[in-house]
Amino acid sequence: MKKNLLIIIFSIFVFSIVFHIKGITSPLLDFQSWRQTQTAMVARNYYENGFKFFHPQVDWSGRESNRRAGTEFPVFSFLIALLYKIFGVHDILGRFLAVFISACSAVYLFLLLRKFFEFWSAYIASLIFSAIPIKIYFTRTVQPESLMLFSIIAGFYYFICYLENSNIKIHIILSWIFLVLAPLVKLPSLYILLPVAYLSYHKWDRKFLYRIDIWCFNVLLVLCVWIWYRYAKSGIGVLPLEFSGFLAMLKIIGQPHFWTRNFLSRFPELTTTYAGLIFFAVGFWNIVLKKRQIFFGVWFFSVVIYIIFIGEYGYIHQYTVLHYAPINAAFMGAGVGYLWTRFGNRKVNKILIILLVMSIPINSIVRIRKWYRLDNLWLLKAGRIVAELSSPKDLFLCNTRGPRDLYHIHRKGFQTDIRIERLERIKNIIKKDVSFFLTATNERWTDNQSVSRYFLKNYPIAYRDEKFLIFDLRKKI
Repeated sequence: MKKNLLIIIFSIFVFSIVFHIKGITSPLLDFQSWRQTQTAMVARNYYENGFKFFHPQVDWSGRESNRRAGTEFPVFSFLIALLYKIFGVHDILGRFLAVFISACSAVYLFLLLRKFFEFWSAYIASLIFSAIPIKIYFTRTVQPESLMLFSIIAGFYYFICYLENSNIKIHIILSWIFLVLAPLVKLPSLYILLPVAYLSYHKWDRKFLYRIDIWCFNVLLVLCVWIWYRYAKSGIGVLPLEFSGFLAMLKIIGQPHFWTRNFLSRFPELTTTYAGLIFFAVGFWNIVLKKRQIFFGVWFFSVVIYIIFIGEYGYIHQYTVLHYAPINAAFMGAGVGYLWTRFGNRKVNKILIILLVMSIPINSIVRIRKWYRLDNLWLLKAGRIVAELSSPKDLFLCNTRGPRDLYHIHRKGFQTDIRIERLERIKNIIKKDVSFFLTATNERWTDNQSVSRYFLKNYPIAYRDEKFLIFDLRKKI
């Protein structure tokens, strides 16, 4: 029996690896490169500056970049830095770590669902989980999303194990470690407290309110998360941690396009596929409404609440809907199992069900294929030129809105979009001991003629390329 289980687990693990291996050797210039380079930037600074875990650093604050940055709990970046220590600095290591963690999350989802579903429904759900569009792409990027998702699934699994046998304390310890890690690396993951509360209530009814273990579990979890983000708030600003900013992001909830994008567009396209939506609906009906396994309903609606209350941030960033992946996969697997049992006695029905299941990964690959495309490949050449033109201590001003350019040229400095930034503000940045200005020669350079003329008139071009320009700001023309 154990041998068969190992074979099943291995097949799930390998299936996940296969679906996430595409683009693993690509530089961090694919979709959401700004977020990936931020994570990789922190990792590289750990590697270069002594592995001080509680002192994460970014590169976009000029001479103050050696200060502590107010990031999420940087365990994912730190793990990448440890891999750098062994193998050297390579982008593939961050991707490999994400893919490995993602495969582990598929295994844990299977183990969790086996406690509620019959074997084939749990197994199919774990495979579908690895073939959901949003899951395929964003758990192979250099972002903490893969670790967040793994932590939630593993945390729920061990919490359920503890409820089954409260004498085995290691289960609640492991559950706490994983479930505290999820909101530490992604703060909005605090919605996990709702499914935990339901599971406790389902086990002990109202008596769970008098259990010291459950109180300690929840209070310590919230306390640790609060301590970290209180600490992060005092560092260089990376995260939107101001309450006023949170309220501002909620304004979009009143707009119809917020609801249509999140629930009519992204939900079927990125979290189920259209064929998978059929299995999702059947599975939801069978599991929640018919069999009354309310935990899955609470989990699902907790994610819905999360999507609503992250407001504009979630509206902008597709990867926020990744939280749907495990619970949607659970419903889809249950839906496949139910339809096969109920209608699979006829050959034509079997063929139809198989074709619908096979269409899920095909639909996923078609939907996200453009995300793998590499943009701004000129940055790879620019990185080599910058290494020749400047020293590591020279500060750069990059014409961009994110950390991508500074990461790829491996320099510290500042970032600004000259299309929207006032010239006076740019002049003030240059006064902060900036030595070079790097810009692509696309619309970011040509759209604001007044700023581009200022650089051309006042500073010599240190390097000219069809795709980019580097100005020497240490001397004027």
